[in-house]
Amino acid sequence: MWALPLAFALAVAAPPQGAGGRFPRFEDYPATEIFNGKPALPKLLRPGDRLFRTKIREGAAKGPNFAGYYSIAEWGCGTSCVSIAVVDANTGDVYSGPFGILGYGSALRYADVSEDNYEPLSYKLNSRLLVVRGCPEDEHCASYFYEWKGSTFRLLRKITAVPIPH
Repeated sequence: MWALPLAFALAVAAPPQGAGGRFPRFEDYPATEIFNGKPALPKLLRPGDRLFRTKIREGAAKGPNFAGYYSIAEWGCGTSCVSIAVVDANTGDVYSGPFGILGYGSALRYADVSEDNYEPLSYKLNSRLLVVRGCPEDEHCASYFYEWKGSTFRLLRKITAVPIPH
């Protein structure tokens, strides 16, 4: 009878686990160089890229915002939903994100943020770390920590989200 509430309380109150007992941090995954100059036009070669060409082009035109010389272009895919593409400012190559669609906004608690500063995506120009909070393909809601490896994302850690008690 008390097992489920106790397990929930422990999951919410437990300190982060993993290397050094903490979450991956942006400074742990520094970018090797920062791009300066005019970004290349995105090469829209895949059918999915062509569907969202305007958002990808707009995101790339703003210049790099991730991992030194990449632009993460974001666009909505419905209510509380986002999709992304990653564009190389040097070459214009376009890469997929680690999810097709990311649903977010449900009443969930993510271990790595407070409710006051929740963002579904967190990334920085000077870091190869991408933090995703939500439900990729509307399933498996969690905080995901990914390292950018130059053309793909490598999952570093996943921490399952828990419902916010009413």
